Amino acid sequence: MAKNQKEDLKLPKVSCLMVTANRKRFLKRSLLSYQRQTYTNKELVIIDDGDDDLAAVLRDLPANEVTYLKMEKKPGNVLGHLRNLSLDEAKGDFITQWDDDDWYHPERIQTQVDVLLQGYDACCLSNTLMHIDREPFFNHPYVSFFKKGTPGSIMHRRDPLIRYPAMGRSEDDVYLRAWTKKRYFKLPGSYAHLFIRCFHGSNTWDMKHFLQQMRNTIPDLVTYGWYRFLKGDLFKHRRFKLNEKARAAFNSYLEDSYAAGLFPRPTS
Repeated sequence: MAKNQKEDLKLPKVSCLMVTANRKRFLKRSLLSYQRQTYTNKELVIIDDGDDDLAAVLRDLPANEVTYLKMEKKPGNVLGHLRNLSLDEAKGDFITQWDDDDWYHPERIQTQVDVLLQGYDACCLSNTLMHIDREPFFNHPYVSFFKKGTPGSIMHRRDPLIRYPAMGRSEDDVYLRAWTKKRYFKLPGSYAHLFIRCFHGSNTWDMKHFLQQMRNTIPDLVTYGWYRFLKGDLFKHRRFKLNEKARAAFNSYLEDSYAAGLFPRPTS
C-alpha cells in the first residue's frame, strides 16, 4: 500500500448515506459528486427500493467503497425507515446524508470532517444554493437559509441512539433537531457553495417549498415583496447575488448536469 493511502486510512472513515428509488438519471450526477470528493477515506451506502437497474450507473465506483441494498417496495418503507437502514449499514466513524438528486462540491466532505475533528458531534450548512430547473429560474440560482441549519447537509459522529422518525418527509428535520442538542456547529453562509439543492419536479417537496427558502425571514419576506410586486424584478433580491465561489460551483453543477444528460447543453 502506498504511503499516502496508509495516511488516508488513519483519517476517520465517512459514510455517505443515500436512499434512492427510480432516479437513475439524477443519481449519475450525485455519484459524480461523490467520486470527485477530495476526502478519500469514504464509503457510499445505497438503499434502493425502486425498480431501476442501477448496475451500469454503479459500475465505475470502487467495489470496496459501495454497500448496495435492494429493497422490496412496501407501504412501511417510508423515507425515515429507509434512512435508518442506511445508518445500520454504515461502517464509518462519521456519517453524512448524500441525497441522490443533489450536487456537492468536491470539498464538502473534507470541510465538514475538519469541523468534527475540532470536537463537535455534528455540523450542517446554514445556507445552500438552490436551483429550479425551469424558467424563469433556470439561470438564476439563489441562496437558501435555514435557522437551525440545512437538514440534508448534516454530518455527524456515529451514534446508535439517534434515529430518524418513521416519516415520509421532514424526517431529516426531526433528525437534525436531535443533533442540535449535542455539540453542534453551523457553517456560515460563506460555505453555501458546498451544496446545491435541485428542484426537478419529482422531489419530496413541491416548488412552492423551494421558493419559500428565499423569504423565510422577515427581512427577506419584505425584500421579496418589494422586488417581485413593486419593482417587478425578483432577481434583484439579495438571495440571487452569488459570490465568486458560489458562481463557480453553479457552473460546475451545470457541467455535471449536462454530462449526466439532465439538461440539454446550450448550442451557443
